[in-house]
Amino acid sequence: MNFDSVVQLAAEGRLYPSVILYGSGQEERQQAALEIARSFLCLNPVPQRPCAVHGLEPCRHCRRLVWPAKGEELFHPDLHVLERDLRTSTSVAATKEFLVQAYSSPFEARGQVYVIAEADTLGGAAADALLKLLEEPPTRTPRQFLLLAASQLDLLVTLRSRSLAVFLGSREGLETDLIEPVSQDLAMALDAFFEDAAAIHLLSAADILGRFDGWQDPRARRPWAMAAAALVHYLEMRSLEPRQRRAILDLAQELLEGPRWRMRGITQSRLLEGWIVRWLSPLAPSMT
Repeated sequence: MNFDSVVQLAAEGRLYPSVILYGSGQEERQQAALEIARSFLCLNPVPQRPCAVHGLEPCRHCRRLVWPAKGEELFHPDLHVLERDLRTSTSVAATKEFLVQAYSSPFEARGQVYVIAEADTLGGAAADALLKLLEEPPTRTPRQFLLLAASQLDLLVTLRSRSLAVFLGSREGLETDLIEPVSQDLAMALDAFFEDAAAIHLLSAADILGRFDGWQDPRARRPWAMAAAALVHYLEMRSLEPRQRRAILDLAQELLEGPRWRMRGITQSRLLEGWIVRWLSPLAPSMT
């Protein structure tokens, strides 16, 4: 579902109660959350929500629906934002205190909007507290929960299963001129493996994917996205068996989770080698 459709559903009051906004940059995710909040709480008739999109003077709700900031005088009592309060995570205590507000009535608007700014930093207990509320939400007042994250894969499976995931796009485009030469070398390594089953070709493939820049930052997503794109480009160049295509697509998907494991201190070379061997070694041709 595209973002425009989500905004329209919010304006009509028909949007799924929990929505994951992922992709793009942090500021873009915040602005997307605010646009949904304005559509959801705007005072205008449905066809004219939210005000700004239709060139109207902002209503008293839309005007005050802004991202919380120090020194910012504007605020709306029915927009609640939970931001990360610890170095690497959003604490259980802060999450539970935030969620308690969902059992209160709106102050001014017809509903309430709850935004978790970095939902990917929720620990197990914090995520469970949110999950319990999503499973048994208060029904007296319309409430919209917005979970913001760089990747939806960083959220618990249970949270993803109870939310509508909306991709906001890549933060910046991936340079095809950098991907194509890597894909060409990757093709040589994988073609050789599918020919003679020698494991050295898989290690070579891992080394080739490691040529992209940006691995120094363990939180960086871009090199993993480039590596995944190189695998997809390889598929476009070759006519493979369904089993081979499925394994390479699964490998590309797993690469996108790289930053989560890098934050645990695992090197990118170890991850690349491990995942490539895990997904592709079962595809080795029989040499008997």
